[in-house]
Amino acid sequence: MAEGLKWLQCPVCKESIYWRVPEEGLKKIKRFPAPVVIKHKDHYLVCYLDSHYQLADTEVAADCVEGRAKEG
Repeated sequence: MAEGLKWLQCPVCKESIYWRVPEEGLKKIKRFPAPVVIKHKDHYLVCYLDSHYQLADTEVAADCVEGRAKEG
């Protein structure tokens, strides 16, 4: 479906970002648009992909805290 790199202009710093779609992780998704978080420099973007892995929407994460789930 989506081969090669995707690109977008960062809404924060206006630089071009090239990124690869995480196709393996998206195969498990049943509802779209699916959010993909991209870390770019000191900020994060949330990119929403449709069922064809095309960019549907982008937003800037106002603040982000990384968490980890406990394996059990």
